[in-house]
Amino acid sequence: MTTKAVNRTGLMDLVRLVPSGGPAILNVSVTNLCNATCDFCNFAHDKTFVKTRTSLDATKFHDSLRIMYERANVRFATFMGGEPLLHPKISEMMITASEMGVQPTLVTNGWQLPMKLEALSKTGISTLFISIDSPDAEVHEKNRGLKGVCERIRESNKRMKTMGITPIASVAMTRLVTDYPALGHFLKDLGFAAVTFSYPRRAALGSSSLVWSEDSDLVDMSVPELIAAFDGAEKVREILPVHNPREGIADMRRRLTGEGERFTCHAGYKYFYLDWNYDLWRCEDWKAPISSVWDFTADKMMRDPCQACTTDCYRDASIMLHFSVALGDSFARLREGKVGEALKSLADRRNLGSIGAILGHGKRLKGLVNAS
Repeated sequence: MTTKAVNRTGLMDLVRLVPSGGPAILNVSVTNLCNATCDFCNFAHDKTFVKTRTSLDATKFHDSLRIMYERANVRFATFMGGEPLLHPKISEMMITASEMGVQPTLVTNGWQLPMKLEALSKTGISTLFISIDSPDAEVHEKNRGLKGVCERIRESNKRMKTMGITPIASVAMTRLVTDYPALGHFLKDLGFAAVTFSYPRRAALGSSSLVWSEDSDLVDMSVPELIAAFDGAEKVREILPVHNPREGIADMRRRLTGEGERFTCHAGYKYFYLDWNYDLWRCEDWKAPISSVWDFTADKMMRDPCQACTTDCYRDASIMLHFSVALGDSFARLREGKVGEALKSLADRRNLGSIGAILGHGKRLKGLVNAS
């Protein structure tokens, strides 16, 4: 198949999904193993939260992803953990996604990247997220328990640029980030093309995910500290592109000040979390699984609006998804003969913020269009 034919296939697939609200995203935690010791995360191998070390059975992954592709329109998959590069079949699972027409990406601490990057470059990945905790290399490496990891990241970022992969820093907003402009310069020096910020999490998640810590002083931040952190993130835009939509950061500020958010979360409808047991959750913060992925059917999707948490990957992505969902709702109302309601869905002012967020993630969308 020629490149033009592949591009046309991917584009037509996206167009075909418009009447049903557009594509969906799947977070896949492939393992609860981790080689780091982050103070603000309970996946840390020196803590006692992981009782049974478990990894996803890769032999079943194709069938599970096919279910989500066909029944939930999943076209993006983010591979995570624990530390996903500890899974011996991570590259094979990412290739499976690409061959199915699902654009893969991955979140890693970067320690194993020098050894795994060549294999990852053959998976169809176009962006890769690497965790950074501080504008100071020594502070970052001490929190991670990975001495020398910054040089491994620098080396890998250089190689990625020759492979057509965009390295993006994933930074948790914690007390380790004391100077946001300095952080922007540090990330640029390490070779990152952009940064995405994760919002601090102290309360326990409802799902199997352990990306939180109830006793870490690093995330026990006051409202003024959090507002200052969001202000700092905006300042980074002057130095390096920030993937968090401006509307997302503004929504978090409105939440903190009591004004209330404008956008609701589409987890359970256009965003899902799959864990290493093949349990499918609405999101990592939900109190119970939707079902086993093997029992999932389209009627189990959840549409009720939610603003319960501040988990950035779901809340920020929901801003990008808002416009496609609005289009899908408009098509649905037209089929019902409700022209006024269809126009109302399209006239929602939040659609402008959503379109801006989509444009900010152009390369990842291009990768999906190019997928076979």
